[in-house]
Amino acid sequence: MEVLEQVRELCGDYLNRCRQLELDRKPGDGLLGMGSRPDKDPCHDAFARELEAVLKSAEDRPSDEIRAALSYLYRIPTENRDNLTAYWMLLAVHGLTVELAAGLNRSDAAALLAEYREEYPRWERLPAQKRVLAALKAQAAMK
Repeated sequence: MEVLEQVRELCGDYLNRCRQLELDRKPGDGLLGMGSRPDKDPCHDAFARELEAVLKSAEDRPSDEIRAALSYLYRIPTENRDNLTAYWMLLAVHGLTVELAAGLNRSDAAALLAEYREEYPRWERLPAQKRVLAALKAQAAMK
């Protein structure tokens, strides 16, 4: 299975799980420490672990495959801003992609860098986004 397909499947399952958590939420859940909160569900950690494994297995893939997977992964948080249960984790897992950026050729890294800068304006960048930008810049400038 291609990396992009694996990442899409993983993200789709995760988003569906987060939507279901919100639907199953009862009024008052999480108040005064009672009930369950969707943001505390173990699915978030499981998603990050599974995504990390997929990304590690993709390190030897061709640059165009890596670029397609990273482009999708970088775009998905902004397409799901309304799903706050998933949104912050989707942003945080960008940090898992820093090592994979080393597998990009210069042109793919430069293209992703341009997309990423447009998708995440300076005032919205968290530490994970800053690390991704630094990795993409370094790869785009590689000789």
